[in-house]
Amino acid sequence: MSKRLVITEKPSVANDIAQALGGFEEGSDHHESDEFIVTWAVGHIVEFVEPHHYDAKYKRWTIKDLPIIPEPFELKVKDGQKGRFAHIKRLAKRKDIVGVVNACDAGREGELIYRRIVEMLSSMAHPQQRLWLQSMTKNAIRDAFEELKDAKGFERLRDAAHLRAEGDWLVGINASRALTKRCGRRAERASWSAGRVQTPTLNLLVQRERLIFAHVPEAYRELSARFKAEGSQGPQEWEGKFSDASLADKNVRVRTAGRLFDLERAQRIFEEVQANPSAAVAENRRNSIKKPPLLFDLTTLQRHANQRFKMSAARTLAAAQRLYEQHKLLTYPRTDAKYLPEDYGPAVQERVEQYARAASNPHMEPYVTLAKQVETEGIQNLGRLLDSSRVTDHFAIVPTGNLPKTELTGDDQRVFDLVVRQFLAALMGPATYAVVDRSVSVTIPSESNPVTFKSSSRSLEIPGFMRALGKKGDDDTKQLPALVEGKDKVSGVPASVLEVVSDEKDTKPPARYTEASLLRKMETAGDDIEDDEEVSLAMKERGLGTPATRAETIEKLVKSASPYARRVQGSLAPTDKGMRLIDVLERSRVASSLASPKLTGEWEHTLKRVEKGDVNRKAVRDQLNHFVGEVTELLSSFDMDELYSNEDALGDCPACGNLVRESFWGYPCAKNTREDKECTFIIWKERYGRYVDRHLVKRLLKERTVERVDGFVDQSGRSFFEASVTLKHDQDKERWNLDIGAENRDSSASDDEPEEVLKRLWPCPVHEGSVIVETTRRFVSEKVLLGEESRGPVLPKVVCKREMTEEEVQSFFSEEGKTEMLDNFISKRGRPFRGALKRKPTGKHGFEFPPREPRKKRGAKKAADKE
Repeated sequence: MSKRLVITEKPSVANDIAQALGGFEEGSDHHESDEFIVTWAVGHIVEFVEPHHYDAKYKRWTIKDLPIIPEPFELKVKDGQKGRFAHIKRLAKRKDIVGVVNACDAGREGELIYRRIVEMLSSMAHPQQRLWLQSMTKNAIRDAFEELKDAKGFERLRDAAHLRAEGDWLVGINASRALTKRCGRRAERASWSAGRVQTPTLNLLVQRERLIFAHVPEAYRELSARFKAEGSQGPQEWEGKFSDASLADKNVRVRTAGRLFDLERAQRIFEEVQANPSAAVAENRRNSIKKPPLLFDLTTLQRHANQRFKMSAARTLAAAQRLYEQHKLLTYPRTDAKYLPEDYGPAVQERVEQYARAASNPHMEPYVTLAKQVETEGIQNLGRLLDSSRVTDHFAIVPTGNLPKTELTGDDQRVFDLVVRQFLAALMGPATYAVVDRSVSVTIPSESNPVTFKSSSRSLEIPGFMRALGKKGDDDTKQLPALVEGKDKVSGVPASVLEVVSDEKDTKPPARYTEASLLRKMETAGDDIEDDEEVSLAMKERGLGTPATRAETIEKLVKSASPYARRVQGSLAPTDKGMRLIDVLERSRVASSLASPKLTGEWEHTLKRVEKGDVNRKAVRDQLNHFVGEVTELLSSFDMDELYSNEDALGDCPACGNLVRESFWGYPCAKNTREDKECTFIIWKERYGRYVDRHLVKRLLKERTVERVDGFVDQSGRSFFEASVTLKHDQDKERWNLDIGAENRDSSASDDEPEEVLKRLWPCPVHEGSVIVETTRRFVSEKVLLGEESRGPVLPKVVCKREMTEEEVQSFFSEEGKTEMLDNFISKRGRPFRGALKRKPTGKHGFEFPPREPRKKRGAKKAADKE
């Protein structure tokens, strides 16, 4: 009997397909029915070969061998996945197989996983089809199998997927090798990596950090006053704040209408308003309409989860993926669309009805009333939400209509709640706010025009869609009562000044990026666009990376062996290494291409054009090769000593009186160079996690002590602290160093992410009646988590800086208690290593390492190199 081979991206998807289609005999390596054989990859099981595969000389990292540009790229099966690939190959060669179905994730990366497997199965000539799933419900799977598409229709997506992978490899390999050779020290084990999306994202963090360091506090005053007037309903008192529109400058962040930087003028206004108690009031009462939100794409969902729950982009994506794959409650999450296709109206209606009639389901209680309100008032905004022109591969993230079978917890519940409420809010009417704008004019001698004090209030009168987001009405600011009943506009109402207050303040530096604000910058390639619809139209195809890869990019910056960024107090800050990397790229004239958010956004746009067929793969690959050649040439040819030669000296050396200049690693005395060691003075560029910038060094050389320097990081790595910094001579060690004088510099911040159970997984192999649960931090026996057992099976989610996959975790918690050999662990010294995780009798993990290869005899390496 003829059958078709179905290849999925994960075992869980293969299981779902078998259950949805029915009639399968399920096995450990594949599931088989009369019509289909369903087997699976485990993510990317095929990858590019290493550079030394093309030429043995590439084993050594040398500048002269760059750029490395393979023609063509070659593939290999990943270490540890040879058995899985061999099984797929055996199935593909069965005589009863007449066709193959690509059932990997419906997107660029899923296409790449499948196409690489097919490329390695070069002898396979079966017809190929594409399964395109938007939802993992049984009905959606069955419907998609009824509408299998010809794989030839996805060749442009294949081309874009290959180009994305080739671009990442070419930039990563060449730029990283060049930078490591130019910037790395011999004792430094971690490489200096660069990436097509990673480096521009880091650049955003670095530019913000520079603004923070460069900020010089400037004193200003804010004036406020209390007023009294006779209204229609009796006397009223309220507060107003001084405002002068001529003071505002939209190009200067700190210049606003309420800030008086002319302190003498501020004092005159303060005294003269105090001395002149008479004033005149004008009032304008109006309604403000707020439109319902659009639906969620992945980036917007990640931003909301970060703002509401401090969840990282990676945690949000992981929860959304579980809700899609395992719970079947959400549609495909890795989407850049906030709209639905135009034929989706009946499905929207059906889901609202399902939710409105879900009162018997205890897990749906918060949403039943809201869904009934949508039914009663009628679904609104469909004309706005149903727009096929703004939907490409996938539509917005919406509920599938399935109801939770068990109680959701932790991140899963948070993300599900966000999506359901956003879905229902998008189908409701607008919200109406009652807004009152009141201004008081006071005539004083020193000003040619009356000075103005403004007040405003806003209250939610008609909640509309805000009900779905948790607001019922009249819960914003306290409404200012009308001065004259029945009139929306009044002017010239007499008032008196009761009190004037002058607050002297200092300007603050801009805030560091949170994950939410960085995601928005990545989405807009660095532009300041706040309106969701405007972003959707203007920047959809020009962001940094894709919604599916942005979380991974942030994690790479934070979790690499020698990280370029860190998470501190809910914000993201570049490390000293990140600051120095961007500095070198700028000085070597590479930043304008390799670190530019705009140009990287254009690269993403080019990939989209490849998907659409507007440009062909070869033309883009030729441009990519040229770009890599230019970047490599610039990184290979600069003179490190010359990079800082045009910078002015920072001051006099306190040890010998010569000039202090900047270098890559620090700020040495001019007599402290490789050629001249007459003086040993140097200020290094990193102290307590803070980059020591030029401005701070200048002040230290001049003043010796600088008070209130912010941006140091405590030993826990989770809190910033402020300290005084003193350039001090250490008599015992006979050298100058920086003394960081802060009582709290060794403080340890508490973890702001409490451990929560996400889901229950498999029976515990040790404790009878217990199960292995996944929490926000680890996988652990439930009895250990609850304190019923003092020890038992436990595994962190990240082991030696390597994130564990579900299949690897399952092997660890099996009866055997051991994984296969795994790559890409990072040791404490920053060295990558290979090993198998093995469960110890205590339940914790240990390593088994592959047997060491016998050492080559002396001279063997040279002989091999000659060959």
